[in-house]
This record gives sequence, structure tokens and C-alpha cells, in this order.
Amino acid sequence: MKSRIANGLSLLACVLLVVACSPESTQNDSAAAAVATPNTATTTPSLASEDETHQVTIDLGAEDTLKVLYSYPNSPSSAESLTDTIEHYLNQRLQRDTIGNASAIVSINSDGDYEAVLSGDYDHISDYQSQISTFLANGELAAKAVVNLKNNKLWNEDEWRFFLPLGLSIINQRSVQLLHFPPDYSLPEQNYLDSKTSQRWEKLLVLNDVANDEVTLYESILDVAPIAAPASAGSTLSETYSYFEPYVVKMLPLLLDIDEGSSDALPIVAYGGPVRSWVTSYFNIEDFGVNSFDTVTIDGVSAPILGANHPSYIWYAKDQGRAAAMNVMQEDLISACWQAKMGATPTLNGASTLANCSTYWQEKPMTVCINMEIQAFDQTEDEAKKSCKNDLPDLAKLNNKETTPTQI
Repeated sequence: MKSRIANGLSLLACVLLVVACSPESTQNDSAAAAVATPNTATTTPSLASEDETHQVTIDLGAEDTLKVLYSYPNSPSSAESLTDTIEHYLNQRLQRDTIGNASAIVSINSDGDYEAVLSGDYDHISDYQSQISTFLANGELAAKAVVNLKNNKLWNEDEWRFFLPLGLSIINQRSVQLLHFPPDYSLPEQNYLDSKTSQRWEKLLVLNDVANDEVTLYESILDVAPIAAPASAGSTLSETYSYFEPYVVKMLPLLLDIDEGSSDALPIVAYGGPVRSWVTSYFNIEDFGVNSFDTVTIDGVSAPILGANHPSYIWYAKDQGRAAAMNVMQEDLISACWQAKMGATPTLNGASTLANCSTYWQEKPMTVCINMEIQAFDQTEDEAKKSCKNDLPDLAKLNNKETTPTQI
């Protein structure tokens, strides 16, 4: 099984991380928490070796297939070659896997096929060979689904483009983020994480003691519809889910780190109503709402899964007022807490971890309020402190079903 973190660090990580969200935590419930400086006690040492560079050569395949899998060209006006495009995403992977002194060089061999040489200060860099090859093979299932959708006249040629989750952590990842679809602008910008939704969730993870330089390890994304589309496209994608299911189900073992015989799966967070509905239907789960914990069986392995709001939901909830936005903010902080703790130590009890995270954030109303004002209402930290000091929304009087909009 591919290594996630050097074995010598695992016991230290367990001891330091398992109780980080307990109600007994001594984190100050003050405005300083809005800045969210990570707790150094939960920051693991570097994943990289210090003195030795390792290297692996990966056969990527034929040009025609790679053009489809890498959505080439990523924008109509781009002068970038296919080689440059692949190299860009592979270098992003290395960076987001926190590989030191990393480099990816793509070339065309004597047979006309593409190959990549990946190097970096990481003992297990050879793991990329199987991971990248499997990722591309799984991606072909999604590409086949697109062909079938087009044949059945269910594809929007004007607004949709096929887009796999390229450039994300695939070796040292600590959780899987199950999302709906990527925003259309992320493809021409060639950055899967350059979105307001991803950036907001990163802040929530940091508020739950994930180190800034490790946050990308928690962002291994899998979309139930791998289609770069406008934000308004959400409801129009529902007919595509069944077409992409073979791809999603095949990709999960790879991203959950159970594809090579592991008995422990990384945690999954399912964001937003459409994704939670897909999970409910496919895995036959009942009452899978926000901050509902369950387990799903994937390739014979039990994987912990949590339902969550979509990261952008707070910007819809705020239209119903500060109390509604604060309720969503608290829910999101609890979800991110669970993701952070389970990702750091996957063997934790998922239900107990959720209970600890719930208690922790329910006892931090001022911190929740300050971050809600900053994230939902674009206030400065000083403005947020003043607003919350003068008028702290009363969550005890909030009926979520009556005051918040339909889930997205």
C-alpha cells in the first residue's frame, strides 16, 4: 500500500491530533481566532526527505487520449502545447502533495507516446507511477460517459466542458471532497482549487488547526459530474449522474487510498444537497443531512462519510439574515473540524469525532459570529468584532428549515 506519511510519525500524529477538537481544548474564544493561526501541536513534520532526490518515469499514453483527459486545449486562445499542459498539472500535483524540490518533465518518446519524469525529495515518489496511471484509466470511463451523453443529446455543447480533477493531491491526500461539478472558469485558469468555494473551505480547515502549508492534502476532489459549467448549471446536471457513476465508483478506491489493499479508508465529505442525494441513493443511506455521519462500503472497505453544506451555501443563507448565516457557519465549522481530525487520524471513531467537534463549536459562539461576519458579509475583523459584541445572533431561537433557502 502506498505510504501516506513516514511510519515514524504516525504515533506522534495520533497523540497530538486526536483531542484537538474536544470541548476541553484551551483555544481562546476571542477575535484572534478569526485570524486562525494553526495550532503548532497539530502540524506534522515535512513529508519530504532532506538530502536525497528520488525519480520515477511514467508512461502516460497516446496523444489522442491525453487530449481528451487533459481537456486540451484548456482555453480556445491558448498557445500552450499538450506537453506543457500535462506538465503544468503534474507539477501542481507534486506541489499539492507537499513534495520538496519537486519537478515534472513531460516529453514524447520514440514511439510517439507521452511520458513524464517526476522527481523530488520524497522516498515513495515511485507511488505516482501506479496512481497517475490508474487515475488516467479511470478518467477514460468518464470520457466514455461524455460520448454517451452526447449521443443521447444530453450534453450542452455551448456551456459544458469535460474536466477531470487534475492537479490535486493523489499520494499524501488525507480526505476526499465529494462535490457536484467544477466551476467553468477553473479550466481555462488551469487551477482546480482557484474558486471561492475551495478558498472558503480552506479557511475553515485552518480554523480547525490544519496548517496552511498542508491544507491542499485535504482537497482531493471528486465530482459526481466532472463537467466545467457555469454556477447556474446545477439542476441541469442531474441527468448526467448515472452516466458518470462507473467513473466515480472506480475513482473512489484510488483517492481513498484503499486501491492497494488497505483496510482503512480516508474520510469522505459530501458537500451540498445534490451530492448528498446521490450518496443517499447510490449507497442506500437514510437521513443523510448536514453533519450526518455514516459509513459506506467501497471495495469491501468501510469508509467514513459526512454530509455537509456546499461551501457556497452561506452566501445564499445570508439573504435570510445574520442568524441564518451564523447557523450555516457553525455547521460548516463542525464539518471542517470532522474532516480535519479524521483526515489526520483516519482510525478515529467518526461518530465520537463528530460529537466532539459539535460540542467544541457550539461553545464558541463569538468565534463563529466573527468568522461569519467576515466570510458572509465581507466585514473586516474589527467590524466583525464590533457587530458580534453588539448583537450576537441567538441560534437557540433559529428554525433552520424556515429561515434558510433550499440546499444547493
